[in-house]
Amino acid sequence: MITPLDYHVMGEDGQEYGPVSAERIRAWVTEQRLERKSPVKPPGSRDWVFLESLPEFADLFAPHAPPPPKRQSQKWPVAILIILAVGLILLVLKEIKYH
Repeated sequence: MITPLDYHVMGEDGQEYGPVSAERIRAWVTEQRLERKSPVKPPGSRDWVFLESLPEFADLFAPHAPPPPKRQSQKWPVAILIILAVGLILLVLKEIKYH
């Protein structure tokens, strides 16, 4: 007996699998055995649709928020300090040379 949670899935090998539950489909997506364009026949339907088109699985393919930008290292202040230090050293050497 098929329950409302039973789906049929077309595997990459061209074989039809099912009936399977929504939980099984979710597990297969997690295991990367199914993807957004995997053909699925929803319960009570005769037509195949892409998995991503079913609202009950939309969360599996929702765009994720981009990772926060990487924090820029503080290289400019260090570079400025190095330049100032080199300039100061050159100035001191110049003063020593002329005295």
